[in-house]
Amino acid sequence: LEVKNLVPGKKYKFRVRAVNKEGDSDELETETSTLAKNPFDEPGKPGRPEPTDWDSDHVDLKWAAPESDGGAPIKAYAIEKKKKGSHKWQKAKEVPGTQTTATVDDLEEGEEYEFRVVAINQEGPSEPSDASRSVVAKPRKLAPKIDRTNLKDTTIKSGQAIKFDIDVKGEPAPTIEWSFNGQPLKGTDKIKLDIEDYHTLFILTGAKRAHTGTYTITAKNMHGTDEASVQLKVLSKPGKPK
Repeated sequence: LEVKNLVPGKKYKFRVRAVNKEGDSDELETETSTLAKNPFDEPGKPGRPEPTDWDSDHVDLKWAAPESDGGAPIKAYAIEKKKKGSHKWQKAKEVPGTQTTATVDDLEEGEEYEFRVVAINQEGPSEPSDASRSVVAKPRKLAPKIDRTNLKDTTIKSGQAIKFDIDVKGEPAPTIEWSFNGQPLKGTDKIKLDIEDYHTLFILTGAKRAHTGTYTITAKNMHGTDEASVQLKVLSKPGKPK
């Protein structure tokens, strides 16, 4: 027997009686109330998505299915994205409910993104998952490339100063080393070397003729090596006339 036209969210008790030509039986009533609702609920929220790979225009994600499907199979997962610092989530993709991985495409290179996942069954969407850790859309596997813009062969006078401010690309971040006339170069009282991820700074103060030569930067990572050199010539002050 199906009882129709109940008001969702209301509690009901039911009673029945048997009827024949001799009359009606005593009534039998349910002991407890029954809430008028669908026999299933929305799913629980999925696990926090984890970025597993990325490039300049996409990020690969994986996540765990909800602990509860709400009593009905999960039909789909909706993946949402937002730029870090923004409060505006937007739908990026939808995948079948049997799938707990996805690739989110059409990202802007250099932008930092966060992601979350919503499970959907026939009752509706779940609460969103916790947001993923942020990830920058950039190449993950990239051979080093030294920016040579500021590497110009230069002539200076003795006692003067010079600096080379150099950017280096590559993923993962390349190791950076300096050499002078083929020998490893270390910082001294006159030479300052700053080396950090994707950048290096060379500063020479109080130049002498001994600083004349070839300065070389070498950048290396597992995907390759790049090398760039610059010639520096230091002119001595003229001697005292005789």
